[in-house]
Amino acid sequence: MTDDGFWQHFANVPWATVLTTLRGYTISSASGAGPVVAEAHSRYLMLLRILSLAGPLWVYATIAVLAYGIVRERNRFDWAALVLGAAALLATALFLSSTHRLFFDEDIYINVASNLTRAPVNQVTLMGDPNQVQVSTYNKEPAGWPVLLSFAFLIAGRSESVAFWFARLLFALAVAALYQLARELLPTRRQAVLAALLFGVTPVCVWYSVSTGTDIPSALMAILGMWGLATGNGPLAAAGLALAAQTRLELLVLIALVWLSPKISPKWKIGAAALVLFEIVHVMWLMSVVPVLARAAELSSAFGFRYVGRNLLDNLKYFFDPFAFPVAVSGFVAVFLWKKVRRPRAEVNALILWILSLFAVYLCFFAGSFQMNPRYSIQIVAPMTILAASLAKRPVWIGVLLLSAIVAATQRHETTPYFKALEADHRLSIQFASRLDPDGVIVSGAQEVFINYGRSALSAPFTSTGKIGLEDEIRKHPKVWYHAGVRANIPNSEEWRADQWLKSNFELRLIDSHEVNGYTIAFYEILLKGFAKEIDRPGLIPRG
Repeated sequence: MTDDGFWQHFANVPWATVLTTLRGYTISSASGAGPVVAEAHSRYLMLLRILSLAGPLWVYATIAVLAYGIVRERNRFDWAALVLGAAALLATALFLSSTHRLFFDEDIYINVASNLTRAPVNQVTLMGDPNQVQVSTYNKEPAGWPVLLSFAFLIAGRSESVAFWFARLLFALAVAALYQLARELLPTRRQAVLAALLFGVTPVCVWYSVSTGTDIPSALMAILGMWGLATGNGPLAAAGLALAAQTRLELLVLIALVWLSPKISPKWKIGAAALVLFEIVHVMWLMSVVPVLARAAELSSAFGFRYVGRNLLDNLKYFFDPFAFPVAVSGFVAVFLWKKVRRPRAEVNALILWILSLFAVYLCFFAGSFQMNPRYSIQIVAPMTILAASLAKRPVWIGVLLLSAIVAATQRHETTPYFKALEADHRLSIQFASRLDPDGVIVSGAQEVFINYGRSALSAPFTSTGKIGLEDEIRKHPKVWYHAGVRANIPNSEEWRADQWLKSNFELRLIDSHEVNGYTIAFYEILLKGFAKEIDRPGLIPRG
């Protein structure tokens, strides 16, 4: 089970040049093309600096409001939520290994979170090491998840292990929070427990429960926001849904639920709008670059009604595939919507809007197929399980729901050959980094992997924009290595272009090479052409 989301799909886009060509100028031309172009270039870079600073600050404010809202609900905490959360945490610890589910997005989130422990700036390191950022770029993803992860790093230290355990904890909290929400909306504790169990054992939720990506954290925040709507807790509703949007941008549509709720005071409706103000600006910036991204990814458009038919068919197939999703949950939700049965609480209408609004967004999205990208369905699993549990008033229906969940959960889901190649690429990169001389530098299209491991690294696409800079690095360091990963095999990707540039301008001495599912993963030493650095220095070249 794997997928590539919209922004992940644009991993092949040459970001080293995109950010400076959006307004018709480049770094090289800005310095010598006249004062008008140079001034425009300067203004655009200033905008990126402002965005990189404002994003984390908005998230800090939202987290403070969220904490206040949660404290206000302290008298409603139920012991069953603690039991369910602890069981979810224990299950992920016992049965799921700490491995990435998204390559190499999770490494980027870890890198940004590590940088946030030193300065409140939403930035990805292009050149540097774990303790020093020499060159960085604005992270196009929302700052919500990296900011949350940075708190874990500040407490327990910066490492992948901490990130994996924090992801497990948030999954456990999502299960517990869903129980609390269901307890408010459903008449019995048994139904609330059922809803939480169905969410916790849904295959896609289990698979991404250890992911250091945004899927489970954003679902948790949406659940907390909805809990605030159900109890009339303005701070919890506003901040929960705002932080969900600050984690995944499509969840901005849920902010409308705050304004539609009669239980939330006007003060907190305005507060919700204020908390997502930056994300609206961020979306406007992203919309300005989407045409560039679409052209680079050879798409005519990222959103459109022409995707609706295909996505609708794929998504219905996904929800009614008994081996991929608890089919009884889908069936019960369909019955609920078709018959329009009497709602146990008026707030259940918000659950329907939760499902339909996000479902509509994904239908219009070019990669919105749940069969292709099952992780997107995580954002609507929570309301679906509550609606399904609301109809399970008899033991036989509870049994049907649990049986369908067990059937789906016990299936073995194979990953794609491309995913397996990326997984091997990540593993081999870590092994190579562990054998590197500490004074060496590695050039890679996934420099975050090496920086997160504690090594100095440079972005290969960034390096390919200026040959002289890499020559200086080769002269300064005893060894400079090059990692040609899976994405360097994909024609016209930014890693492929960087690979071609390096092979054209430098001598590459092969150190290690692996073939995985048709993709070559290789490690080289970079040498200056005609320069006497070809002599092997014992102890500096990784072996084994």
